[in-house]
Amino acid sequence: MAMAIALTSREQVAGHFGKAAVFVIYDQQGQQVARIENTGSRELGCKHKKVIQRQLAECGVSEIVLGNIGQRSLARLLKAGFNVSRVAPRTTLADMLSGSVAKEALTSAEQGRDCKREKGACGCGCGSKKKASVAKVGMSSLSPVSGLTKIGGFKL
Repeated sequence: MAMAIALTSREQVAGHFGKAAVFVIYDQQGQQVARIENTGSRELGCKHKKVIQRQLAECGVSEIVLGNIGQRSLARLLKAGFNVSRVAPRTTLADMLSGSVAKEALTSAEQGRDCKREKGACGCGCGSKKKASVAKVGMSSLSPVSGLTKIGGFKL
């Protein structure tokens, strides 16, 4: 049973789960066993949080410590069986490891922050809409449509 701490590049607890620079994983004895860099969030778009969740599960993480998290991300983590705890953002890693910081257990999605973006049509909450394909009337990529001689006064 390992614990993952979401950190900024300055080794402080990240104020946002999805924007943490790194997730440092510690075993029960307090020894660092892994680091998961949060790279590629731009390339993956709205899927990067799911990738992080999968990587944490593969490392045997049972508890995630973070500064803040949105309601949908929190619901996804709780449903996956993670114990999620919140501490004050920008808490130093040294204070976290010494145990001098009070952790608040998050047990329901309502304890997360309200989502700032409108839920997009893609269903992930990223705020983007799926673009509909543009229909081309009277056009064919290989050859003209048979029987069609005029469109809007133009001869084909």
